[in-house]
Amino acid sequence: MKNVSELYTRPSRPVKILQFGEGVFLRAFADYAVDIANEENNFNGNIAVILPRSGKTDRFAKQNNIYTVCLRGQQDGQVYKENRVITSIDSVISARDEYDAFMALAHEDALEFVISNTTDAGIAYNEADQFSDCPPSTFPAKLTKFLYERYTYYQGDMQKGLVMVPTELNDDNGQLLKSCVLQYAALWNLDDAFTAWLASACRFVDTLVDRIVAGYPAGNIDAIQEELGYEDALLDQAEPFSLWVIGDPSLADKFTIGSDKFHVEFTDNIQAFKEQKVRILNGAHTSMVLGAYLSGLDYVGQCMADPVVRRSLDQTVFGEIVPTVDLPREKAEAFAKAVYERFENPFVNHALLAISLNSISKWKGRVLPTFKDSVAATGKLPKWLTYSLAALLAFYRSTEEGDGCLIGSRAAGNTYEIHDDAAKLAFIKENAAKPTAEYVQAVMSRSDFWGEDLTAIAGFADAVAAHIDRMAEVGVKAHIEELGRDA
Repeated sequence: MKNVSELYTRPSRPVKILQFGEGVFLRAFADYAVDIANEENNFNGNIAVILPRSGKTDRFAKQNNIYTVCLRGQQDGQVYKENRVITSIDSVISARDEYDAFMALAHEDALEFVISNTTDAGIAYNEADQFSDCPPSTFPAKLTKFLYERYTYYQGDMQKGLVMVPTELNDDNGQLLKSCVLQYAALWNLDDAFTAWLASACRFVDTLVDRIVAGYPAGNIDAIQEELGYEDALLDQAEPFSLWVIGDPSLADKFTIGSDKFHVEFTDNIQAFKEQKVRILNGAHTSMVLGAYLSGLDYVGQCMADPVVRRSLDQTVFGEIVPTVDLPREKAEAFAKAVYERFENPFVNHALLAISLNSISKWKGRVLPTFKDSVAATGKLPKWLTYSLAALLAFYRSTEEGDGCLIGSRAAGNTYEIHDDAAKLAFIKENAAKPTAEYVQAVMSRSDFWGEDLTAIAGFADAVAAHIDRMAEVGVKAHIEELGRDA
């Protein structure tokens, strides 16, 4: 069987993008988007990829930087498959092993953008980094030296600034990156004129990214390559859903990477999109999975196929979560429908127990803000979000210790592990054997768990205790069904 690079060629285009990071996410997200933009939007730009470490460039060179993105999932209620050969990567360079080649990219006339995905800890400042290091250790330090090289080479030309578009999951990632670059400029006593150039000629843009990327499908690579008709050691698998929210509307005419196949939003209200993702996607997970697991289900896909649990999710998402999102209702509902298709992805088995990890902090961050906004808007406790906290406390309620966890039990003697912060689990264990009302009162009053005393919300603790007692009386699944009928 031939290699992908023997069947496909890589067109020569100007290098418009410098990319820090060669991982599977960027290759199935940004590099995929640029490939489509070259084909459909006349973007006419390729990417120079920078590896922060030594090695790993050979595997790209062997395939002439060509690889396949395989999308597997569901769209519009149908199973969706797409195989796209990506030809948007011009070069792959190790910053450590090929430092001079890395810095020479600063002289590229067509260069406009810098994309990065260096893990959440990648945007960090380390005062041990020196200007004389070739290269410095952190990503922001490497970027600062690169920008200074470009500033010097082009003698401060205001038309040669770059747009930084980080994809790390840090809040305000663009501004965080800018802060680090300015700290290095100050640490290294770089010219004041350079700092002024950074402020006027360059832009650091906050972003939000969303796509699940599975990476190299080792378990079924033979079947996929048989389907494709060629070998590809860089093959990258992802879901069809994509969303790149870019917090600078003025870039829409310049960074033309949106298409029917790749969803991009340019906005000055990025916080609303963050809230949409956390409340609808993450909030739906957190509010659904613990009760669903106690009712006997194991995977998200099973939840979507179960009429009782599915009805509870519908009522939660569209009745209680969507109305609190600060975006037009039709946009939030469209996002929710896309989330459902992601949950139904037949190519992914997402275990409920995996989602259950650290559920106390997840409920605090993903559900509590929605709960409070719903109470403020309606004057009453939202039924399903109230139930979701009861399901959490029922799931956690155990006095049996395991290895760094508690051991819970659901129907038919099926045990499971409960993982969270050790101090939280210790408190749960101390109080789990108390009568339900006392257990609920003890846990909900812990301001250090929730950021506030939840028992101060009128009727909340009593409602949670009533849910737990009813689940114990009739069974979790029967209680979910009861609640669904009461809508």
